[in-house]
Amino acid sequence: MKFGTDGVRGPAGVWPIDEAGAARIGAAATRLGGQGARVVVARDTRPSGPGLMAAVCAAIQASGGQALDAGVLPTPAVSLAVQRGLADVGVMITASHNDAPDNGFKLFTVGGRKLTADETAQVETWLVQPLVPADGGSVSPAPQVREQYLSALKDALDVDLSGKSIAVDMANGAAMALAGDLASLCGATVVQVAAGDGPINAGCGAVHPERLAETVRLQELDGGFAVDGDADRCTLVTEQGEVVPGDALILRLAQARQVTGLAVTVMSNAALESQLPGVQVVRTPVGDKHLQRAMASQGLPLGGEESGHVLFDDWPGGDGLLTGFRALAACFAGADTVSQAMASYVAFPRDLSKLTVGNKPPLAEVEGLTKMLAQWESELNGGRVFIRYSGTESVVRILVEGPEDDAVQRIAHASREWLAQALA
Repeated sequence: MKFGTDGVRGPAGVWPIDEAGAARIGAAATRLGGQGARVVVARDTRPSGPGLMAAVCAAIQASGGQALDAGVLPTPAVSLAVQRGLADVGVMITASHNDAPDNGFKLFTVGGRKLTADETAQVETWLVQPLVPADGGSVSPAPQVREQYLSALKDALDVDLSGKSIAVDMANGAAMALAGDLASLCGATVVQVAAGDGPINAGCGAVHPERLAETVRLQELDGGFAVDGDADRCTLVTEQGEVVPGDALILRLAQARQVTGLAVTVMSNAALESQLPGVQVVRTPVGDKHLQRAMASQGLPLGGEESGHVLFDDWPGGDGLLTGFRALAACFAGADTVSQAMASYVAFPRDLSKLTVGNKPPLAEVEGLTKMLAQWESELNGGRVFIRYSGTESVVRILVEGPEDDAVQRIAHASREWLAQALA
């Protein structure tokens, strides 16, 4: 069993997303927390969730740990429970934005954070070792996890959207655990979308915001947002039903919060740097765990991915509900409508292509590449060139972006030609 960028996931009922794999996860989570560890376990609404949860909890108990069954809750409720001391370790059973037939596991440790590379390697070692039974374990319901999350969310939001009518798309997923509390969180009139009327993520949620957009437009609402299946990411829509790019969302939050620095991934548009003068913009590899580490090490108050994962320094992990409400409040604080608030964001033209290569020498060792990158970027007038190998294909991916489309296309062509020769 190997962890990817965000835990492990795959088809439910097939190793390792089956009861045997779930038992391994439960035992490993107990070892991660230490003797008698309190392990909070929650899930989203997938049909495979109850069986996997029962297997995780049973393995925690058999390993001498205290399994806290929190039921259906968003992923951020699990990380918050660990951060604030209700548990030592957290296990979230979810496949995030994947369709209902999939499922998976996310682990959280000290501070409510995701595992480091070293911790992941250690857990993967435990997953292949025999299960070691121990006495003193238990399984108990944990309604306090939901109560703590709701209370903390209300305190963290501190927004007033009174007089506004908004839509919230819950993706038929974990956010439905808070369905009855949405209006009290923000003061707005809330129209619920995808709140138990179909399979998780099926034509709804953060990855499929079309239904949300149509609801906002037809009901003439002031805007809205969608979360994904486990509610840790957010997609915003304007009052016109237009989907807001993730980078525009990050920009608006950065402006409204007057941050002096933020973390984004290598895939965010280079326009962010030009539109946030005086703000330190730190770029990381793809994955919110990399953003979280950059924020912690460099004292940055905000981080975000263009996919809608946003991190705040006063919250332990990505939270779609927190992001959505804060984003709408940020919009209305400085503009009459969401579309007006987002109008300042203008993405740079971008060319994203790939090139089949015969070998993959480390890019840092490709003779002349550093010099060429500097030359290309100097011709882009504030743009950038980002090159990386695919992890699954024999290709190199080339991203070129800048304020002038003609220059972007010219450099994209030149970089492909140069790399084709250098990596032949």
